[in-house]
Amino acid sequence: MAEPKISLVELQHIAKLSRLEIDSQKQNELVNQLSETANYIDVLKELDTTNINPTSQVNNKHNVLRQDIVEDSLTQTDALSQAPETYNGYFKTAATIKK
Repeated sequence: MAEPKISLVELQHIAKLSRLEIDSQKQNELVNQLSETANYIDVLKELDTTNINPTSQVNNKHNVLRQDIVEDSLTQTDALSQAPETYNGYFKTAATIKK
């Protein structure tokens, strides 16, 4: 087998930077998998892409968003009318951040 493109030390460094805990038993397996991926990328580098335009979208859809039409919306009174509790014109909810 060829020399791995990703070393164990590099994997451990990447894991540390990413704050990932990788089981020591899985590290060698992961090094091999990442090296295989890097080798596959090297195979792709051999392709001649000189006459190929870059692709940013592959499904040929153009602006699939709806038209932005301004319409009347609820008044503040209507929006708050079904709220269980309000305070000074706002929805009142339970605290989401506790000290």
